Amino acid sequence: MCLNVVLPNLSLAFSTVTVYQLCRVLLTPLTAIINYIFYQQKIPRSAALVLIPVCAGVGITSYYDTQPSNDDKVQTTSTLGIIFALSGVCASSAYTVLIGAYHKKLQMSSSQLLLNQAPISSLMLMVVAPLVDRIPVFNDVPLSRWLMILMSGGFAALINISQFFIVNSSGPVTSTVVGHLKTISIVTIGWVVR
Repeated sequence: MCLNVVLPNLSLAFSTVTVYQLCRVLLTPLTAIINYIFYQQKIPRSAALVLIPVCAGVGITSYYDTQPSNDDKVQTTSTLGIIFALSGVCASSAYTVLIGAYHKKLQMSSSQLLLNQAPISSLMLMVVAPLVDRIPVFNDVPLSRWLMILMSGGFAALINISQFFIVNSSGPVTSTVVGHLKTISIVTIGWVVR
């Protein structure tokens, strides 16, 4: 349950933001496949056909982003970044499908399910985080950066909470499609700011 947080963040450390965000697009096809294999839930054929060019686009972009650049200032993605990204997509897709399965199996509301899952996940992340990341000295980080970190954590919590409600009311595949609004927002904000 924590791998859907740890693996994408490791991917971000070894790849560009573009590849990180585009690999997240693979959540929808993989969630649909897992849902079909384990729970025999189908999506419309037209929706499945649309996912083919999406997967091809992610593959093409990832391939070209791993190629060395002549400009030393341009960051490229390493093979390790791609491995972490794809592993993170697998973990996130499985997590999303499991949320839907546990909603049905345990007959719990989104709040109940999140309340039972969140403390365990938090504890696991508190143990793992110091092993894979270095903790900065508080005074070395500007206050504005701490505020951005707090805002980022708050937004991540809101996304996690909303995911439980969306999966419960509409299903795992819909949840991943709605999650792509985050990707669109990030790309749009990046384009506007540059």
